[in-house]
Amino acid sequence: MKIAIIGAGPRGIAVTDRLIAKANQENINIDITLFDPYSISGRVWDPAIKLNHSLIMNTIVDQISFFADNSIQNPGPIRQGPNFYEWIQQLAPDYLKKTEVGRRYLDKIALTKNDFAVRGLAGLYEQWFFEDVKKQVTSNSSISYLQKEIQKINRLNDQFKLDFSADSENFDFVFMALGYSDTHLNDEERRFSDFAKRDNLIYIAPEHPSEADLSKIPAEEAVIIRGLGLSFFDYMSLLTEGRGGKFVETKKGQLIYEPSGKEPIIFAGSRRGLPLHARGINQKEANEEYKPRFFTENNLKNLKNASGKINYTDFFDLFDKEIQYKHYENLIRDPEFNNLIHKREDKFFRELRRTGASNYAEIAKNYHIPEKQIWDWHKILHAASIPTASDNFKDWYLNYLDEDIADASKGNKKAPYAGAFDITRDVRNIIRNILEDNYFSLDDLKRFLSEFNSISTLISVGPPVIRIKQLRALIACHIVNMMGPNIHIENDPRNKSFFASSQRPETVNAKNLIEARLPSNNNDLANQALRVSLNEHNWFHKTTFSNNDQYLVINAAQINPKTYQVINRNGQIVASLYSAGIPHEDISWFTTILPRPGVNTIIYKEAAIISEQIINDIKKRQLS
Repeated sequence: MKIAIIGAGPRGIAVTDRLIAKANQENINIDITLFDPYSISGRVWDPAIKLNHSLIMNTIVDQISFFADNSIQNPGPIRQGPNFYEWIQQLAPDYLKKTEVGRRYLDKIALTKNDFAVRGLAGLYEQWFFEDVKKQVTSNSSISYLQKEIQKINRLNDQFKLDFSADSENFDFVFMALGYSDTHLNDEERRFSDFAKRDNLIYIAPEHPSEADLSKIPAEEAVIIRGLGLSFFDYMSLLTEGRGGKFVETKKGQLIYEPSGKEPIIFAGSRRGLPLHARGINQKEANEEYKPRFFTENNLKNLKNASGKINYTDFFDLFDKEIQYKHYENLIRDPEFNNLIHKREDKFFRELRRTGASNYAEIAKNYHIPEKQIWDWHKILHAASIPTASDNFKDWYLNYLDEDIADASKGNKKAPYAGAFDITRDVRNIIRNILEDNYFSLDDLKRFLSEFNSISTLISVGPPVIRIKQLRALIACHIVNMMGPNIHIENDPRNKSFFASSQRPETVNAKNLIEARLPSNNNDLANQALRVSLNEHNWFHKTTFSNNDQYLVINAAQINPKTYQVINRNGQIVASLYSAGIPHEDISWFTTILPRPGVNTIIYKEAAIISEQIINDIKKRQLS
């Protein structure tokens, strides 16, 4: 049986690995072909992309492994192998010397287990793993890889015809791991783009920062960057270190920036006006996860069983109690604050356990906990709205970042805030199960997608603390200027520039504008040839949830979230066609992730399910 895997990134490789393992176990012959226009490892991690030699990952090397393990339900045969850190220490030096691309990364492997590698090095680990998978193939099966982009897909009797370059091939099964698609510009982006072309300005629409052409942005000229997420930190790095500037650490551990003179002057802002919180310095083992007390599967299941659904308020109350309890637990144990409540810890935590999080602030005040250490969601989510127009915003921002750095430096288990934020990462599987099992009503699902996603991103998706230290240094030397919340950008024809304002009085005109975000996940805007083909067949389409006379439409292409089978516009499963990952975000939750050992990682959970179905289907066909 012939199986096509479209996308040779982490998901595609994981499914390949599980298919081979299960085919060997069942003594079934399969022929797998992987397609990707980029190298094995895919677009994000491709070591051949020049900037992947310098842009860093957002996960420590010890928490990445491509080897499936027994934490995965029904994984099939597993084999032992090095995680990313172990590979770097044991095998990378010899492996990298074998190729010209690999040799460029030999200076990037002096890492501890809690360090963040450059992205291309992760791609090389994935390439090594792919070679290891090929060694598991029996004589009657095969794996091949074509560095080609699939242009079109069609049904041909019981098979799929895939068109690529000037060729085509038929397959019995297709799995798609497509990642972010290039997209058409939305209306606002098109206005900016047309204006830039007309007046000779620079407009960089949403795209992968590693692929953006920043060379035309002049030194010492203003550039507006809209967005303060992870893409912002990539652009920040590329426009500073990438232009020859250097960060130097002082004796006090702060960074100062030594400009090269080639940097533009950056004006950055977003809706909140805040960068993502720094990720706490790692204190966890590779497979170590926080075990919740309140936000448990049983408690959530009990809430659902009581009324048939769970409402968002009850969901968030449990999450809120969990994260705040962890905050106060860490606070009381912090040497800086360990005398706050003297010998009344047991009574304090007993009171917290007996009530909801909405009462925690009052209890904390009764125990004379300082106001700055009392959990306040408004201050966490809207801190940049607190300074008044007369306040020195730069000084406020430097102090805000200092506090974030100091807290994150206490670690992702022990820090009062970063340690509490980090548990969000450890309960993601619980949240995924809630969505997969349809716990929410439509109104509550809408609230979850709009409110909780935003909260989760701010507190749990942040960059390594080094990036926040770098941002602080760049603000201090006036290379980066932070704008207030609710940044608004418009064309300014009179001045032939872009004009940016916010809820603060400062404004700026600039001839350069960067959208610091990845392309939209809106299925209707996708313009890659394969995505267009899938849309034309009505195999990919926006997902509509309905309940009586209520409807909710989300941008994700529809799949069955438990089987990853594609569902067409008529609600029917497209037999033998599977898809997982980013095109289905919000059906599957938080799909932008690398495989982590020992925690039932979603990438191998998907791979185990998809490979099991394909192998079982092959067995049925052989019996018929």
